[in-house]
Amino acid sequence: MGRLSIERFRPLWSSWGGLPQLAVHQLGWWACVIWKGLAGPAVMAGFLVVHLYVERKYWKREFTLVLVSAVTGFSLDSALGMAGLVTYVGDQTLGVVPLWLIAIWAGFGATILYSQAVLFQSRRAALLTGLLGGPMAYAGGIKLECMEVAGILGFVGIGLLWAVAMLLLQWMGAIYTRDPNKR
Repeated sequence: MGRLSIERFRPLWSSWGGLPQLAVHQLGWWACVIWKGLAGPAVMAGFLVVHLYVERKYWKREFTLVLVSAVTGFSLDSALGMAGLVTYVGDQTLGVVPLWLIAIWAGFGATILYSQAVLFQSRRAALLTGLLGGPMAYAGGIKLECMEVAGILGFVGIGLLWAVAMLLLQWMGAIYTRDPNKR
Protein backbone atom coordinates (compact mmCIF):
# COMPACT_ATOMS: atom_id res chain seq x y z
CA MET A 1 0.00 0.00 0.00
CA GLY A 2 2.77 2.47 0.91
CA ARG A 3 4.59 1.72 -2.35
CA LEU A 4 1.43 2.30 -4.34
CA SER A 5 0.95 5.77 -2.86
CA ILE A 6 4.58 6.70 -3.59
CA GLU A 7 4.23 5.54 -7.20
CA ARG A 8 1.24 7.81 -7.60
CA PHE A 9 3.48 10.85 -7.05
CA ARG A 10 6.44 9.69 -9.18
CA PRO A 11 5.52 12.00 -12.11
CA LEU A 12 6.01 15.00 -9.81
CA TRP A 13 9.73 14.38 -9.49
CA SER A 14 10.57 12.29 -12.54
CA SER A 15 9.20 14.47 -15.35
CA TRP A 16 10.34 17.94 -16.37
CA GLY A 17 6.91 19.46 -15.70
CA GLY A 18 6.96 18.63 -12.00
CA LEU A 19 9.60 19.22 -9.35
CA PRO A 20 12.57 19.49 -11.76
CA GLN A 21 10.93 22.42 -13.58
CA LEU A 22 9.86 24.02 -10.32
CA ALA A 23 13.39 23.75 -8.90
CA VAL A 24 15.10 25.22 -11.98
CA HIS A 25 12.47 27.97 -12.21
CA GLN A 26 13.03 28.84 -8.55
CA LEU A 27 16.78 29.03 -9.22
CA GLY A 28 16.03 31.58 -11.95
CA TRP A 29 13.61 33.45 -9.69
CA TRP A 30 16.13 33.73 -6.86
CA ALA A 31 18.87 34.78 -9.29
CA CYS A 32 16.61 37.62 -10.49
CA VAL A 33 15.87 38.96 -7.01
CA ILE A 34 19.45 38.59 -5.77
CA TRP A 35 21.27 39.83 -8.90
CA LYS A 36 19.06 42.66 -10.08
CA GLY A 37 21.38 43.60 -12.96
CA LEU A 38 21.76 41.43 -16.02
CA ALA A 39 22.97 38.26 -14.29
CA GLY A 40 19.58 37.35 -12.82
CA PRO A 41 17.68 37.70 -16.09
CA ALA A 42 20.47 35.70 -17.80
CA VAL A 43 19.89 32.80 -15.40
CA MET A 44 16.13 33.00 -16.04
CA ALA A 45 16.83 33.05 -19.79
CA GLY A 46 18.81 29.83 -19.24
CA PHE A 47 15.75 28.29 -17.57
CA LEU A 48 13.60 29.36 -20.52
CA VAL A 49 16.03 27.88 -23.05
CA VAL A 50 16.01 24.56 -21.18
CA HIS A 51 12.22 24.65 -20.88
CA LEU A 52 11.69 25.40 -24.58
CA TYR A 53 14.17 22.66 -25.49
CA VAL A 54 12.50 20.06 -23.28
CA GLU A 55 9.07 21.06 -24.58
CA ARG A 56 10.29 21.60 -28.16
CA LYS A 57 7.40 19.59 -29.57
CA TYR A 58 5.13 22.36 -28.22
CA TRP A 59 7.55 25.26 -28.56
CA LYS A 60 5.00 27.61 -30.20
CA ARG A 61 2.53 27.12 -27.36
CA GLU A 62 5.23 27.50 -24.71
CA PHE A 63 6.79 30.55 -26.34
CA THR A 64 3.34 32.14 -26.60
CA LEU A 65 2.66 31.57 -22.88
CA VAL A 66 6.08 32.98 -21.95
CA LEU A 67 5.55 36.03 -24.16
CA VAL A 68 1.98 36.68 -22.96
CA SER A 69 3.10 36.35 -19.34
CA ALA A 70 6.05 38.73 -19.86
CA VAL A 71 3.89 41.33 -21.63
CA THR A 72 1.13 40.99 -19.03
CA GLY A 73 3.58 41.38 -16.15
CA PHE A 74 5.34 44.29 -17.83
CA SER A 75 1.98 46.03 -18.38
CA LEU A 76 0.83 45.37 -14.82
CA ASP A 77 4.09 46.55 -13.25
CA SER A 78 4.24 49.57 -15.56
CA ALA A 79 0.75 50.59 -14.45
CA LEU A 80 1.66 50.12 -10.78
CA GLY A 81 4.92 52.05 -11.19
CA MET A 82 3.46 54.93 -13.21
CA ALA A 83 0.59 55.26 -10.72
CA GLY A 84 3.16 55.60 -7.93
CA LEU A 85 1.83 52.50 -6.16
CA VAL A 86 5.09 50.55 -6.48
CA THR A 87 8.72 51.68 -6.80
CA TYR A 88 11.14 49.05 -8.11
CA VAL A 89 14.85 48.53 -7.47
CA GLY A 90 17.06 47.87 -10.48
CA ASP A 91 19.24 49.84 -12.88
CA GLN A 92 18.38 48.07 -16.14
CA THR A 93 14.76 48.95 -16.84
CA LEU A 94 12.22 49.04 -19.61
CA GLY A 95 10.28 52.17 -18.71
CA VAL A 96 9.78 51.94 -14.94
CA VAL A 97 9.98 48.13 -14.79
CA PRO A 98 13.34 46.46 -14.08
CA LEU A 99 14.46 43.71 -16.44
CA TRP A 100 14.75 41.25 -13.56
CA LEU A 101 11.01 41.57 -12.94
CA ILE A 102 10.14 41.10 -16.61
CA ALA A 103 12.34 37.98 -16.57
CA ILE A 104 10.41 36.66 -13.55
CA TRP A 105 7.12 37.12 -15.40
CA ALA A 106 8.53 35.37 -18.49
CA GLY A 107 9.69 32.44 -16.37
CA PHE A 108 6.31 32.30 -14.68
CA GLY A 109 4.69 31.86 -18.10
CA ALA A 110 6.70 28.67 -18.64
CA THR A 111 5.19 27.14 -15.50
CA ILE A 112 1.50 27.77 -16.25
CA LEU A 113 0.79 24.31 -17.69
CA TYR A 114 3.33 22.49 -15.54
CA SER A 115 4.76 22.97 -12.06
CA GLN A 116 2.41 25.82 -11.11
CA ALA A 117 -0.68 24.61 -12.96
CA VAL A 118 -2.56 24.33 -9.65
CA LEU A 119 -2.70 28.15 -9.58
CA PHE A 120 -4.55 28.09 -12.89
CA GLN A 121 -6.76 25.01 -12.58
CA SER A 122 -9.90 27.15 -12.45
CA ARG A 123 -10.96 30.78 -12.69
CA ARG A 124 -11.50 30.78 -8.93
CA ALA A 125 -7.96 29.53 -8.27
CA ALA A 126 -6.53 32.13 -10.65
CA LEU A 127 -8.61 34.90 -9.08
CA LEU A 128 -7.49 33.96 -5.55
CA THR A 129 -3.90 33.66 -6.73
CA GLY A 130 -4.12 37.22 -8.03
CA LEU A 131 -6.02 38.79 -5.16
CA LEU A 132 -3.96 37.14 -2.42
CA GLY A 133 -0.78 35.89 -4.07
CA GLY A 134 0.07 39.16 -5.80
CA PRO A 135 0.15 41.26 -2.62
CA MET A 136 1.99 38.46 -0.79
CA ALA A 137 4.62 38.29 -3.55
CA TYR A 138 5.18 42.04 -3.39
CA ALA A 139 5.32 41.96 0.42
CA GLY A 140 8.12 39.42 -0.04
CA GLY A 141 9.71 41.78 -2.58
CA ILE A 142 9.75 44.50 0.07
CA LYS A 143 11.51 42.20 2.53
CA LEU A 144 14.06 41.29 -0.16
CA GLU A 145 14.59 45.04 -0.81
CA CYS A 146 13.42 44.73 -4.42
CA MET A 147 10.59 47.25 -4.25
CA GLU A 148 8.53 49.60 -2.13
CA VAL A 149 4.73 49.61 -2.06
CA ALA A 150 2.69 52.75 -1.30
CA GLY A 151 0.70 51.45 1.67
CA ILE A 152 -2.66 49.74 1.61
CA LEU A 153 -3.70 51.46 -1.63
CA GLY A 154 -0.63 49.96 -3.32
CA PHE A 155 -1.49 46.48 -2.08
CA VAL A 156 -5.12 46.85 -3.20
CA GLY A 157 -3.91 47.92 -6.66
CA ILE A 158 -1.51 44.98 -6.80
CA GLY A 159 -4.27 42.54 -5.84
CA LEU A 160 -6.72 43.91 -8.41
CA LEU A 161 -4.24 44.03 -11.28
CA TRP A 162 -2.85 40.62 -10.40
CA ALA A 163 -6.38 39.20 -10.35
CA VAL A 164 -6.89 40.42 -13.92
CA ALA A 165 -3.46 39.12 -14.96
CA MET A 166 -4.00 35.68 -13.44
CA LEU A 167 -7.44 35.39 -15.07
CA LEU A 168 -5.87 36.24 -18.43
CA LEU A 169 -3.11 33.66 -17.93
CA GLN A 170 -5.65 31.06 -16.76
CA TRP A 171 -7.71 31.70 -19.90
CA MET A 172 -4.61 31.29 -22.10
CA GLY A 173 -3.65 28.07 -20.34
CA ALA A 174 -7.20 26.75 -20.64
CA ILE A 175 -7.16 27.32 -24.41
CA TYR A 176 -4.13 25.06 -24.72
CA THR A 177 -5.37 22.35 -22.38
CA ARG A 178 -8.86 22.23 -23.91
CA ASP A 179 -7.89 22.16 -27.56
CA PRO A 180 -5.39 19.39 -28.39
CA ASN A 181 -4.75 21.03 -31.79
CA LYS A 182 -3.19 24.03 -30.02
CA ARG A 183 -0.67 21.88 -28.16
